[in-house]
Amino acid sequence: MADTPEPLQALRALTEGPETIEQAAQLTAVLKALPDLQKELRERRQHVVRTLHERDGMSYTDMAPTLGVKPERVSGIARGHSRTPRKKSSDQ
Repeated sequence: MADTPEPLQALRALTEGPETIEQAAQLTAVLKALPDLQKELRERRQHVVRTLHERDGMSYTDMAPTLGVKPERVSGIARGHSRTPRKKSSDQ
């Protein structure tokens, strides 16, 4: 997990230290929350990309290097397309 983004570094503590039932419970809670959080993050990213494109006139080509994807992928993000299947939170 050397490439863990900075906002998620605090979660790394859950993978360290002695194995306890509390650790298992915390890991379970985080894993249960991830599908809903992923959905919120996708929706927010879509909103931000669309805003930058529509309000600021930033091209998908200009956004692509910063996001680490191709311009076609940025366009897909703006349209709400996802490369991974989304799990319904009720499946958990």
